[in-house]
Amino acid sequence: MDATVNPQGLSILVVDDEPLALSQMTWLLGSEPQAGEVFTAPDARSAEQVLQRRRIDVVLLDIHMPGMSGLALARRLRDLPAAEPQDESGPQVIFVTADAHPAVEAFELEARDYLLKPVRAERLAEALRRASAARDAATQDRPEAVRVSVLQGDSTVLVNLHDIRWVQAHGDYARLHTQAGTYLLRSPLAELAEAWQEHGFIRTHRSSLVNVLHVQRVTRRQGRMLIEVPGAELEVSRRLMPQVRERLELGR
Repeated sequence: MDATVNPQGLSILVVDDEPLALSQMTWLLGSEPQAGEVFTAPDARSAEQVLQRRRIDVVLLDIHMPGMSGLALARRLRDLPAAEPQDESGPQVIFVTADAHPAVEAFELEARDYLLKPVRAERLAEALRRASAARDAATQDRPEAVRVSVLQGDSTVLVNLHDIRWVQAHGDYARLHTQAGTYLLRSPLAELAEAWQEHGFIRTHRSSLVNVLHVQRVTRRQGRMLIEVPGAELEVSRRLMPQVRERLELGR
């Protein structure tokens, strides 16, 4: 990761198997006022790892790389759910390549732009302006996130409801499971089930709620219904199966 240029700028991931190309692009971004945090990856697999850990606005992506190509990675980014459920757009892809031939396929993959090497600073700035405008438009259209305050030691932490994958009954408390960790909220599960129903949470068991935004798979096995969310597989009680099935079908 390189130094942050602009805290309000675009978070950018540069993916290229050529070290010289990586360093040249990083150098260009170092003097680009629209760039914020800049990350680098030498191949598509490494890029996927960065995308799993970081919030990335723009991927500057080479096309021809050993292993998974840039086009294949862009296809995966288009087809997979966004890292943040409230951000349906996911990272924007700008292809950076010496080959003009795949341009048609690149735009079929909804690429924001297509830059030919060697990249000129003016052309890079234009592509980032387009990406920044698209990000700002998406932010304005996105409804304000609903947050809940929880205690963590001596601090109060604000957790977005969108980030909560599932909720577990914990006596008079509820344990909120997120990608960042778990938090205890002083509210019984029954109250949360009623209050959060409009935000996409469904009661799956007397001891659990699930956020439909994070449901990855539903399995029916020997009369049992199992819901998979990142990091957990939760059983649905027989009594609640019809309601859960109906909510998931509506969500689809």
